[in-house]
Amino acid sequence: MKSIYRTPIYFLTLLLLVGCVKEIPNTSNFEPQVFISGFLTGGTEYVTVKIQQTVPVDVQSLNPINDAQISLYTKDSDGNDELLTSSFEVANGMYRSSEMITSIVGNTYWVEIVLADGTRFVSDKEALKPEIAIKDVVVTNELNRVIFADPTDDSNFYLINFLFYKNDGSLDFKINELTNDVLFNGNTAATFDSTEFLINNPHEVRVSISNLNFNSYQFYLNQFAQFENQITNAGSEEDPGQLFLPPPANLTGNIMNTTNNKKALGFFSVQSTAQFIKNF
Repeated sequence: MKSIYRTPIYFLTLLLLVGCVKEIPNTSNFEPQVFISGFLTGGTEYVTVKIQQTVPVDVQSLNPINDAQISLYTKDSDGNDELLTSSFEVANGMYRSSEMITSIVGNTYWVEIVLADGTRFVSDKEALKPEIAIKDVVVTNELNRVIFADPTDDSNFYLINFLFYKNDGSLDFKINELTNDVLFNGNTAATFDSTEFLINNPHEVRVSISNLNFNSYQFYLNQFAQFENQITNAGSEEDPGQLFLPPPANLTGNIMNTTNNKKALGFFSVQSTAQFIKNF
């Protein structure tokens, strides 16, 4: 007999929740924060760093910072520090080193950033890990598999990207995945499967594996979680379920504001990246 009363009780509870939903004006003062994102990916390349200020939720445009001073440093295996470059070109908040930088596996790298008002940011010193050897890619309608050699005697964290191209060369689909090597540490034929469903058969697949430091891996995890929350929990303002949405992920990373001794938003990732291309 109890089941007879469940529907009315649940319906009454829902009505109470809907009745309690009320728009509350945002009276708090918005305080813009600096967001920094950049990376060094191994080999010989340009180093890029994006710097911008956060904006209120009702503002669609970005607020780039174009007058910062950036210095890129390295420490070698003997403990010697070296300034690699402090010359960057900037456009719309995107900074690119004026010259290509050759990085060395095993060295640590970090950036120091000074804003026009003197505020100073420093990223953690992170080691450049070795590039991962990708052996093959298998693509079916059920899974997308990459086969690679996982280094031994080290905990590794990976960002894996799949890019699927059509016959005309245009990008059809992309997948970004994160994983660690807990299940296949040291396996010379380690496999990672993405089960995203493909509608069309690709003409070309490009797979990249970035060997991350833990801090960057954790930042990407939080970033992916926030994106999934936004997509999965999107709903109307009248939906009472919006009351129970998870809070945004904390997007602080490996950068410290040394002026106020607080963690800053964003990250500077030091990661080696290998790419594998296969045609079908």
